[in-house]
Amino acid sequence: MGNCLGSDVKAKYEVGQLDHKESVQRAEQEAKELAAGTLAYASWLNVSLSCRKLKNADMFSKSDAMGVLYEWTDGGWTEFGRTEMIANSLEPHFTTTFKLLYNFERVQRYRILIVDVDKGQNPANVAPDSCDFLGACEFTLSEVVTAPGKKLIRDMSNRSGATLESKVVLVAEEASDSKEIYRIRLSASKLKNVERIGKSDPFIQFYRGQENGDWLPVYRTKVIKNNLNPIWEQFTVRATQLNNGDLLRPLLIKVFDYESNGSHRLLGQCELSTERLIELGSQTGAFVSLQPPTGKAPGEYGMLQVLSFEVETAASFLDYLAGGTEIGFLVAVDFTGSNGDPNSPSSKHYYAGGMTEYEKAITGIGSVLEYYDHDKVFPMFGFGGQYQRNPTNHCFPMGAPPDSTCVGVPGLLQAYRHALSTWKLSGPTLFAPVIRMATNLARATVASVPPKYTVLLILTDGAIMDMADTVDAIIEASTLPLSILIVGIGRDDFGEMNKLDGDGTRLSSGNRTAVRDIVQFVEFYRYQGDGVKLGVELLRELPGQVVEYMRTNNIKCPPPLMALPTMGAPSAPPAPPSMAAAMQPGAPYPYGAVQPSAPNAIVTGP
Repeated sequence: MGNCLGSDVKAKYEVGQLDHKESVQRAEQEAKELAAGTLAYASWLNVSLSCRKLKNADMFSKSDAMGVLYEWTDGGWTEFGRTEMIANSLEPHFTTTFKLLYNFERVQRYRILIVDVDKGQNPANVAPDSCDFLGACEFTLSEVVTAPGKKLIRDMSNRSGATLESKVVLVAEEASDSKEIYRIRLSASKLKNVERIGKSDPFIQFYRGQENGDWLPVYRTKVIKNNLNPIWEQFTVRATQLNNGDLLRPLLIKVFDYESNGSHRLLGQCELSTERLIELGSQTGAFVSLQPPTGKAPGEYGMLQVLSFEVETAASFLDYLAGGTEIGFLVAVDFTGSNGDPNSPSSKHYYAGGMTEYEKAITGIGSVLEYYDHDKVFPMFGFGGQYQRNPTNHCFPMGAPPDSTCVGVPGLLQAYRHALSTWKLSGPTLFAPVIRMATNLARATVASVPPKYTVLLILTDGAIMDMADTVDAIIEASTLPLSILIVGIGRDDFGEMNKLDGDGTRLSSGNRTAVRDIVQFVEFYRYQGDGVKLGVELLRELPGQVVEYMRTNNIKCPPPLMALPTMGAPSAPPAPPSMAAAMQPGAPYPYGAVQPSAPNAIVTGP
């Protein structure tokens, strides 16, 4: 759990390791994301555990309880840690806490097992199965951080799954260093010139030392063209991202010469720690010498200077969640003819053989975001569809009236299939109407207390026909609590779509420029049809966009909500039905959460 980002992220952000065919596009995108400091939102949480009304497993005294925490991995449940044993208590408050790394873009599942430790058994190494079973429950870390006061109260169940009177109480506290951000300004001098014409184009990439000895790339500065004595603009990076909360953790700082094909050339490097960077920032004129790349002869490779290093504690994304901030989820689906006849196996909307990519994307992203929407009621719209002989509609309701809503991810999937049976695919592909619809919804929440932020997911199969109007709509929306996630379905040309993702350059039209970047675009085929991997990639920037909006508009972090009382706390939600089994050919819909709106309930786009 010491690694903030997994090996897949390491491979993605390692420079000089790009496939030639896509090297230019990927290098540019990776540079934008690393420079934005939005690799993934991660925060260390200290989670404490207590119990209420445990059953008594001992005849002449009370139970001697111990808690065991399991983490769900691809291989199943794995023990993560355990508490101490508290003797003779049916309401133990364990002093041992679990240090968990919270990642917004993932659903992190855990299981708590409470057992009675008998005399003579060593709590440190006793097999839990050899102890008397007192109860168990499952939870996700998302449920803990979104619970009032970060205090989640969950009913326990017996071995057969029946609910017990006993309860588990989980309380999370964000580590203080997870709230720190660093504002850093660097310069270099006397760098090597590796260009035949002109001078080197330097940028810096930071790598964080891992426990296994590997170096994980975590941040990248902008490129300064044609300069051997560059001074980089001040940049901001979260402490958790740079050093994972460890000031002494080794950092490898590499200075590269930028190449448009991704094969950047190493100019020099040095190894420091955050503590050393802070020290250098306080010493006017102090610098460190860059060491030669591996295999290069000793010599002068330039110097690195820390012009300033400021440490600031700011309200974090989790602080806003603790204050009741809600993230609303809104879905828009492409019903244009380019998707192909839904009855044909070649169609992107063909579901007789299983879930479509549209459904996989909705499930992968919705299964993460639903934890942050308080009522889990999601509006859903289609665009580019036609009902009977009516004109093509570019923003029609797919959910229940009056607001085209669906209950949970199952409701979204039900409404999607119902719409395929009642709406005809048409065209052209226009984004502006659904974006303006989402803009109106977001505008209505600007004064909400606690704050509310809206996320629009657009699923599309190809190029849009209203690029200028879409750009104007995004610029208008950039002032509001709104982010737009766009997923390209299939393998069509999405080149124009990348222009909407303003990681490097803000969108502009005439004399208007977007206040901030609110669009993230990815192509689904890159994730081999895996909705979970898609969600991880697409949602990584969202917490940063939420906090950026709050800070830009001076929206103060609300005080934490009061935790729910112990009695009457909600039980764990029922397990969702198996999507793979439910979506087989001819299988009835297992959801039934809402009845989709009538097909003639047509609305026109704003």
